[in-house]
Amino acid sequence: MTDDLNADLVSGLRHTVTRLYLTLRRNAPVNTLSAAQSSALAVLIDHGPMRMGELAERESIRMPTATALVDGLLREGLVSREPDPADRRAVVVSPSAKAARIVDEIRTSRDDVVTQAMASLSPDHRAALAAALPALRELQTRMELS
Repeated sequence: MTDDLNADLVSGLRHTVTRLYLTLRRNAPVNTLSAAQSSALAVLIDHGPMRMGELAERESIRMPTATALVDGLLREGLVSREPDPADRRAVVVSPSAKAARIVDEIRTSRDDVVTQAMASLSPDHRAALAAALPALRELQTRMELS
């Protein structure tokens, strides 16, 4: 983007979203899982069972890394890995009920942190965040598709 306003918007948004995420992780840490494990489980919970290749693609990791990640989750009883009925050479990874509980606990903890922080914002700032949410969701969708 050549427009200075757009460049400032892009840079400011990227920086703020990154810092917000890191602050959230710091204030609501996940002690039971690595960041990679937590992210993979969230993908499986949100999008349902999927082939290893799709999980690797969604997580932007290589297949050997995805395999090692799933192996660790399997040892902890957080996923199951079954042959794909459509192609017996492939496997489908599914989250367990235990994984769903853990992801729900993580999300609840992080929601609590955001709730506490938002309570100290002015009504105008809370309204601005609410108004920005649809645009941020659309931005996320477009970034996931690219």
